[in-house]
Amino acid sequence: MTKRDYYKILGIAKDAKPSEIKKNYRERAKVFHPDANKGSKKSENQFKVLSEAYGVLSDTKKRKEYDRNRSQKGPSRGSSKGWGSSGPDRWGYGFGNQESKSQKQQESPFSQSSEDPQPHDPNAPTRGFDLQFMVDVDFVTVALGGVISYKYEKYVRCENCKGTGETEEKACRECKGKRQVVKEADLSVKIPPGVADQYVLRLLNEGGEGINDGPPGDLFLRVCTMPHPIFKRKKNDVYMEVLIPPELAETGGSLDVKMLDTVKTIEVEECTLTGEELRVPKSGAAILWGKKRGDLIIKFAISDS
Repeated sequence: MTKRDYYKILGIAKDAKPSEIKKNYRERAKVFHPDANKGSKKSENQFKVLSEAYGVLSDTKKRKEYDRNRSQKGPSRGSSKGWGSSGPDRWGYGFGNQESKSQKQQESPFSQSSEDPQPHDPNAPTRGFDLQFMVDVDFVTVALGGVISYKYEKYVRCENCKGTGETEEKACRECKGKRQVVKEADLSVKIPPGVADQYVLRLLNEGGEGINDGPPGDLFLRVCTMPHPIFKRKKNDVYMEVLIPPELAETGGSLDVKMLDTVKTIEVEECTLTGEELRVPKSGAAILWGKKRGDLIIKFAISDS
């Protein structure tokens, strides 16, 4: 069981809500992300700890297990301060001029107990970074499934030095000795049919490349459904409003309606009033991982003329 205080690392209380966990993680990730601190091994390590903390506390099951194990181990050492502090030291680099250097080191959110293992051999295989991003997906693709193109940046092996960090016994000019460079990747991502908004897709081995032949990390994409001007979704049912002329509302008749993936002819009953609904079975969003679909509910509105 890790000795790290994940709550302290993210600067949150033990009863913090998921939205607060996510917010604090994103704030700190921007500061310590490798792309914003090129060449800083310390920032890379801090970012790994951040991702580790977020990966546990953002998962309900892992968080419960973590809390249970910590309660059995007893309280962790150090102050309850940390990243929740305000002012210039809010990122965990100290808490005022009156604290000693040893105190600051002890209270750093990245500190580990003496029982933690020593740093690995720099030449040992190291797993690449896991990457987490949000991706906007259009309403219809989320409802029915499909494939989208997604571009992102990640660390890959420097081809100039073949991942050694050196050329002719000098630091590589491309990666500056880091062994890796940032490169854009382009993926075709399959969106499952009927996936829920904010669902997280895990793409194995699509994260940052490892070092010294270490395995690559994974890529996590949080699906953010883009709003649609016509359709609204509630679970697997899709709602839409259709404007009809007064004559059609009064006498009834046929009407072509463009739905999620097709155009269907519906029958408007005579004397239809504004607000009345018509349910079209199996024309809504797909049910996740299956071939069944929800319904499409049409709400009528009568135009002025």
